[in-house]
Amino acid sequence: MIILKKLYFKATTLSWVILTSCTAVLILLSTLLLPLIEPQTFGGNFDALWFTMTTMLTVGYGDLYPVTALGRIYTIVFLYIVGIGLFATFIGKAIDSITLYRRQKESGGLVYEGKNHIVIIDWSHKAENAIKEILARDPKVEIVVIDTIDKAKEVHERIHFIKGRATDGEVLDKANVKQADALLIFSDDKIEDQVLADGKSLMIACAVERISPEVHTTVEVEREEHIPNFSHVKVDNFILSNATIAKLAVDSILK
Repeated sequence: MIILKKLYFKATTLSWVILTSCTAVLILLSTLLLPLIEPQTFGGNFDALWFTMTTMLTVGYGDLYPVTALGRIYTIVFLYIVGIGLFATFIGKAIDSITLYRRQKESGGLVYEGKNHIVIIDWSHKAENAIKEILARDPKVEIVVIDTIDKAKEVHERIHFIKGRATDGEVLDKANVKQADALLIFSDDKIEDQVLADGKSLMIACAVERISPEVHTTVEVEREEHIPNFSHVKVDNFILSNATIAKLAVDSILK
């Protein structure tokens, strides 16, 4: 038992590539050797593969089993002792990798490698509404949200979270802004001072301009008189917060 424990812990320290290679080699080796060791039981490689997989997965249908001493010794040593432990470790590492990937995605630690996506700055209430609208209108486009929060507010296959400040070039690179189709900069709701809020948006726009001047940029500004301050930065569209609300209110009564 002590030896088996040592072997198991040794296997868990193997890299993913080595563990996968060892598992594949053992399956291939058993598939080729079992028909040679016991041809009367394993008439072909497919029968040997079937027996190998059902044994290593501990399914054990019992339709095929070795009857000779050499076949049973091989099964005990390479499939029971080594194979089951190796395959269990392989499955465990696979599950751990999926769990780690999910955690990193939720915490914003992954690098987005796609392209033609939409980047949204700050996971605000307005951003959430924009995300819902984008997902509803386009069934393929993916969204990357940049924010300093510790965890993504929503887990979705087409929503990717990058943790960090959007004024940081490395963070923008992690969001792959250079290959994005569009970028939305919403005014920070957590900043009460409109001057400071628009100042933050201006700094983000400057950082984006430096990294990717070609990306289509839309910026929400709190006050219209601040728009000239963006004159030296390439911004394709401006959205006035108060003006938008007022327009929607008027549109609702004057149809």
